[in-house]
Order: sequence, then structure tokens, then C-alpha cells
Amino acid sequence: MTLITCPVTRTDELVADRRIRSVTNHPTHIALAIECPACGSVHVYRTGRRWEATRAAHEAAAARPADQLVHA
Repeated sequence: MTLITCPVTRTDELVADRRIRSVTNHPTHIALAIECPACGSVHVYRTGRRWEATRAAHEAAAARPADQLVHA
């Protein structure tokens, strides 16, 4: 069983393992494609420490002013 939050209905759903459609191992994360019982569509959930670190670094870079991103 896996606990997910449906991005469509914003509800927490307990999902059986049989609803997992695919598992993909990436260098920075593992992606799970799960069929949502609430809305019926397939959502992709990513997990992993490196995924969180990479995502946080990208968000921090996006928050910087443009003049700090260019190095002369």
C-alpha cells in the first residue's frame, strides 16, 4: 500500500500495489506511475534524496536575481 496525494482532488489516497503501473529508476530519483483511485488518471510520483537536493538547487537558482546568475 502507498499513500499518495491526488493533485486533482487534493485528497490523500491509500493505493494498493496493483495500481502501480511502472517504476523507473533514474540517477537522481525513482519515478512511480500510479493509477489514482480518486480521479482515475495516472500520476507520477518521484522519490529520493538526490531528487530533493536537485529540485531544491533548481528552486534556489530560480529565486536568484538575474544579475547574480551571470558571472563575468
